[in-house]
Amino acid sequence: MKQPIARHKISLASLCMLCSVSAHAEFLLDFLPDDGGVLGSSNGTPWLMRGSLQLPEIVIDPDTGLDYFHIIMGDPASGFMQDIYIERGFTTWQGGAGSAVGGSINNGDDPFNIQSTSGTGEANPRKVLVRQIVSDGEIYMDFTKDKFDRKPKVTQMLTLPDMSSIFQLDMSNSTYGDDTTPGILSYTMSLADDYNDGGNFNFATDIQKSIVDGGRYTYADGGGPGGSAGTYTYDQGNFDIGAVSWESYFDHSIANPWSNNTYRPVAP
Repeated sequence: MKQPIARHKISLASLCMLCSVSAHAEFLLDFLPDDGGVLGSSNGTPWLMRGSLQLPEIVIDPDTGLDYFHIIMGDPASGFMQDIYIERGFTTWQGGAGSAVGGSINNGDDPFNIQSTSGTGEANPRKVLVRQIVSDGEIYMDFTKDKFDRKPKVTQMLTLPDMSSIFQLDMSNSTYGDDTTPGILSYTMSLADDYNDGGNFNFATDIQKSIVDGGRYTYADGGGPGGSAGTYTYDQGNFDIGAVSWESYFDHSIANPWSNNTYRPVAP
């Protein structure tokens, strides 16, 4: 990914300000505003703007009456783009009603502090839609979660002069209460002609034995706003998001502006 990770952190809890409101019959993850907003630029990263301010839209689902923050950031030219809807109205933050995510206003100052204030990774997935595309010309990654109570689909493509591959795990065939249904896995790899097709592989036809457990997990609501800060339980293995050191992904070699440098990672 070309852009440094810190430029793309989302301070969802700090986005609770005055925003325009529109109704939307069906939320589409198409990287387009829903009520005529435009993508402006903040520190080089395009962001959905409301007038001169960097603010999300508020869109309403007329079928349920629920309203959502709609956030768009990035652009294809930068190799990063993200489109998010997250249900709001669960707690009061500075400036207005909050969204279904843990953390606090300190997200804007300390986005990597997962243990307390940032809310990173703590959103209730049943209340979020998200699509994120990352690409550098060789690697293309697409994370799409387009149904509230359905798990995401992950697509990864690699294109090199001597080989290409496509991997996809579609977990949208199960809900967050289902740990018995594995996702649908597909994978193909093709090598250059000088290998005489000897290294080509297709998971659908060439696999001899496989066990797919991707998608076999559940989410139990937690004590945060809207059931955020909950617990993921996996059929096989475990992953503790609270133990991840996000600072290690910070790219110190690229200009990376922070409005408040108090918690900015220090180069080793």
